[in-house]
Amino acid sequence: MSRPTQVGVPVVTTEPSTQENQVVVVAPVVRPRRAAQRAAEMNAATANAAEQISEDPTAAEALGAEPTPEAVSKISLRTQLGGLLVTPETRGPRIRLGLFWFFIVLAAATSGRVWTAVVWSVVSAAAGYQIVTVWQREQAARAPEEGTEDASHRLSSGGLFRLVAAFGAGLMPIAAAYSTGMAGSALIVLPLVAVLLHLLFGLQASSAAPTVIGTVLPAIAAISVVLTVRSGLWAGLFLVLAVSLYDAGSFLLGAEASSRWEGPIGGMIGVLAVTFTIATFHPPPFSRGSAWVAGIAVCLACPIGQWLGSYFLPSADTHAPALRRIDAYLLAAPVFLACIWLLPA
Repeated sequence: MSRPTQVGVPVVTTEPSTQENQVVVVAPVVRPRRAAQRAAEMNAATANAAEQISEDPTAAEALGAEPTPEAVSKISLRTQLGGLLVTPETRGPRIRLGLFWFFIVLAAATSGRVWTAVVWSVVSAAAGYQIVTVWQREQAARAPEEGTEDASHRLSSGGLFRLVAAFGAGLMPIAAAYSTGMAGSALIVLPLVAVLLHLLFGLQASSAAPTVIGTVLPAIAAISVVLTVRSGLWAGLFLVLAVSLYDAGSFLLGAEASSRWEGPIGGMIGVLAVTFTIATFHPPPFSRGSAWVAGIAVCLACPIGQWLGSYFLPSADTHAPALRRIDAYLLAAPVFLACIWLLPA
């Protein structure tokens, strides 16, 4: 007697028959058109899953797969670079402050190294003070979790080391206005003084890191700008105009952009516009070729300087307005100064 069977399912008959316990296997019915459709859907799903894993390794867990090392390294690098990019702050009178800063540094560069040193000394001191302040707040927030609320911690969180960083960062541009050797000596001695002060108060040398960063980081940019102005009027104007147009383009295109990369790209276009003008007229101490080399170096160094500013802060969105005002100079100014010294006129 025949028994109903399901497609592709083994059926065991237990009723008496000519053979005991027969196993009947019926081959599945294959429909070519439906099979092709299912294969296409499976391929699309596989490709979509692979793309999700390559873009976000955390998606691998939801999909039941392990992310590849290449995907992890790719997303890690992208996350790190993206986290260091600065989103321009649009609240408040940002445009008016930017214009005021531009005219101040331009007038100082035109007036010579003394006024340039005065302006950059004030800004560098403010940046050094803010760097130490934000790191002390970060350490204070971690102290209750780590159980380090003791006398030494309270001392390292006080205002003494903020003033030390502000004094050192503000003194170095003044030394640069006097001589290059004086600036180099201050750049070596003052960070050592900051470390020695921590040791004298019974603190570990590692606790001096915020003070050293606040002393050195803004001072390097300020020293380089002062020494650039000492090299010649057109050198100072080239640097100030190039970095100022980078800041303007980065703010205008990056303030409400969908991607954080639009601002730096817009700023780099502004630097190239200044470079084209200087290379066309090539005033001393620039030749046509040296102007292009210096301009391209500044073009690449400005966004990296912003990343450096973010790297030496607790986070990229940390409030440190004085440092953010000069962050594009952090690498651009030293690189530009090296071009002036090394490239032939």
